[in-house]
Amino acid sequence: MEELPDNSTPTIDPETDMVPIEQQKEFNEEQQEVESSTMELLSSIELDLASSCEKLTNLHVLLMQLLAWDDNLEETAKEDSYISATSIEKTLVFDLLCGILDSEVGEVQNFLDNIQVEINNARHKVLSCRCTVELASIMEQKLQSSEESLKKTQEDVLELKMQSAKLRNTFSAFRLENWQADQSMDLLANGRLLNINIGSKRLTPEKQKHILRMLEKSLERELELEKKMSEQGQREEQLKLKLHHTEQVAFRMEEAAEVVWGRFLEAENASEVLMGISKELVGRLQVVQFNLNGSFQREHELKSKLQHCFQLLDAKDAAIKKLENSLAEHITKSSEVPDLKERIKSLEEQLRKSELLLENAESFNQENQEQLVEMENIVEALKESNYDAESRAENAEAKVTQLTDTNMELNEEITFLKGSRDSDAKKVTLLEKQLRELEIQLQHAKVSSEASQEQQNMLYSAIWDMETLIEDLKSKVAKAESKTETSEEQCIELSEMNLELNAELSFLKVRVEDLEASLEEAKNSKAASAKEINLRNKLIMDTVRQLASERERIQNQLCSLTKENEELVKKLRSSKRDASVIVCNNLNGSTTKLCTLENDSSKDACGTASQEETTMCKSLEAAYASAHCSNPYGSTSRLVISSENSFGFKQVSSLPPLYPGRKVDKEVQNRYPDETNARNSYSTSEGNEGTPKLEAEKAGHISLKAIFAVLLAAVFVYLLHKKHVFQAYFNDYPL
Repeated sequence: MEELPDNSTPTIDPETDMVPIEQQKEFNEEQQEVESSTMELLSSIELDLASSCEKLTNLHVLLMQLLAWDDNLEETAKEDSYISATSIEKTLVFDLLCGILDSEVGEVQNFLDNIQVEINNARHKVLSCRCTVELASIMEQKLQSSEESLKKTQEDVLELKMQSAKLRNTFSAFRLENWQADQSMDLLANGRLLNINIGSKRLTPEKQKHILRMLEKSLERELELEKKMSEQGQREEQLKLKLHHTEQVAFRMEEAAEVVWGRFLEAENASEVLMGISKELVGRLQVVQFNLNGSFQREHELKSKLQHCFQLLDAKDAAIKKLENSLAEHITKSSEVPDLKERIKSLEEQLRKSELLLENAESFNQENQEQLVEMENIVEALKESNYDAESRAENAEAKVTQLTDTNMELNEEITFLKGSRDSDAKKVTLLEKQLRELEIQLQHAKVSSEASQEQQNMLYSAIWDMETLIEDLKSKVAKAESKTETSEEQCIELSEMNLELNAELSFLKVRVEDLEASLEEAKNSKAASAKEINLRNKLIMDTVRQLASERERIQNQLCSLTKENEELVKKLRSSKRDASVIVCNNLNGSTTKLCTLENDSSKDACGTASQEETTMCKSLEAAYASAHCSNPYGSTSRLVISSENSFGFKQVSSLPPLYPGRKVDKEVQNRYPDETNARNSYSTSEGNEGTPKLEAEKAGHISLKAIFAVLLAAVFVYLLHKKHVFQAYFNDYPL
């Protein structure tokens, strides 16, 4: 692109350079992330293969020990003829170890299958990744080495499977036909070995089979219990992982909210930057328009100068025509004196000069024709001047033809004069006679010749002056032609500059329209996002207000309940004078039962009431664990259960049921023995009326939890929506 004339300066658009640079940076970052992820995946595959190899070595060691143990069991079975407890225990342990070996081998096989899938995924990533040749070769080498090690481990696993199958087939430690059960066996029951004595010395094979079946069933039950325990442990770990994951999600949601807010601020800054850039572009457009107006004015001035030059050329052509006419008149006047020799000589000299002038005129005409041809080829817009030049060339040719005709006439006159000379020689004799008569005429002729000489001198001076004028005019014409050529070149350059400026103007207009459209879209999106944010804020504020109102209501309910508890405690303390408690201790010392004198019911009824009270209090403890309300009996809140006794007032139980194994209940019992005895005495009547309050409180807590869950879900959906909105905005209008 050429530089703008005069005051215009070249401008550089910063957005056109920034956008590809940012795209290149994003592409490089994505490429680096893909490469790092593939390298991490390859390293994890190598670590998994190493761990599987270590596990296989450990399983090989276990297999060798089992093979040695199998040989020992076979020898003992051959030597001994009866079943001992130690032999049974060893065989059971051997069987368990074989099962563990099979399960571990299966887990290793599944683990290797997962590694194979990961290797395939890594290969797909390496093929789709656009990385350097060296890094790709390193990744391929790692993949090949991991595949080779995987094949080796798979072969080792197959060998282990074969050997374990052989071990199962060759296991023949127990042979029921040769054994005699004379001693006692230890069986597993409820996690312990129980001694079972076999009465007779000789048992039938059916009984032996029955005993073995019982042992197998007990082993299966133990295995099932162990599996259930492992499953429960796995479930606990999964729940812990889920809790940790939810905490991480909440933390990430907060981080995402901060990031979204930062992006929102960045978007505002970007809009301000775009406004500044648009203002700069508008200023540059105004400068360009000012420069264009100046260039148009210069064009008009140059056109006016060209027209003035053409007018001067026309005037000079008219002067040349006048000079040529005067020359023709002088030539006609000179042809009127054919008798004088001096006039003939002068005419010959004039002819020579005229021939030189003709040659100069022809050369001048040729130069003019060449210049006209060049002008026709270069400038199409100046056709009128070309037509004028052609007409001038035609006039010059006509003048040349006229001059050639005059030259022919002069030559004819010269030949005629030469012939007249010959005739004069013949007539000399006659003329000598007439000399005397002619002397008088000679005197008159001398006078006339002197006058003619004066006229000739005047003519010569006039011709010289005309020649100087012609040369001056020719020099001026040459200068004018050079000026016209320079002006034409300038016109061509100006036309090219105008075309380029028009193209730039159109491009800048299109760019300004695009920027205005983008600004309008940005403003609209900003307004829409602001409206959405206001609506979301209103919803959040409404929900917060509702939560605050619910919280105040719950706090009021809790305060009222605490007041009722205090009143009921006072009533209990007043009623404990009328109630008496009898503590019945069993001989084994396992449990303690509290019963009142007024409520003489059976032991079964007391047991059922205590069970109902324990279940109710456990559920109420779980429901009110989150409500941090103060209690006269401790820091944690307890549920208040009210029931009417036989005296007509409400009995209060503010503590959970007592258990002999809990330290807290022992401390409470030591601090408040009367209240605990009264609570246990009236537990049957309290269980019937405490359930409605329990259900109401549970419903309140469930509603609160539901409100909090809905609030969290709304915030999460709002943040996701804003994230997508800002991502679409930055993709459409990058900084």
